[in-house]
Amino acid sequence: MAVSVRTAHLGIGRFLRRKLWNPLLALAKQGFTPHQLALTIALGSGFGMIPFFGGTTLLCTFWALRLRLNVAFTILVGYLMQPFQLALYVPFVDLGQHMFPVTPIPFSIEKLTTMFQTDWWLALQQLWFANLLGIVAWLFCFIPFGLAVYFSSRKVLHKVLPAAP
Repeated sequence: MAVSVRTAHLGIGRFLRRKLWNPLLALAKQGFTPHQLALTIALGSGFGMIPFFGGTTLLCTFWALRLRLNVAFTILVGYLMQPFQLALYVPFVDLGQHMFPVTPIPFSIEKLTTMFQTDWWLALQQLWFANLLGIVAWLFCFIPFGLAVYFSSRKVLHKVLPAAP
């Protein structure tokens, strides 16, 4: 029985490598230099964490086209970072509200519900402004994060990818 489990495990590993990992690697390497791939990874991972739901696709597509990067891989990296976008949404908004002299919006279900029941238009405006402050906070964090991801991934990619002829 242990032999069949191990054989099944190896078969699944080969299947995942053939059907998932190898196509992703081929997509990532499509004629791009380590510099371009590192930039793709840095932009995709940074834009994937922006506290603006729906902005990942727009930003990744725009900058990938503008910088002539791999659009599909940039969007893929951005989508892979979306769990971090969800996890960091409130911290970015809180940081943005602390960076500027504004009255912070409470992020509890009861207080948000009360805000919307009292005046939904004002609540929506306050949340929009708080989200804008979160985007500003993300920008301040994205610059050092993006530089660190770019330079570290570029160093790794120079070692991993074969040299261009």
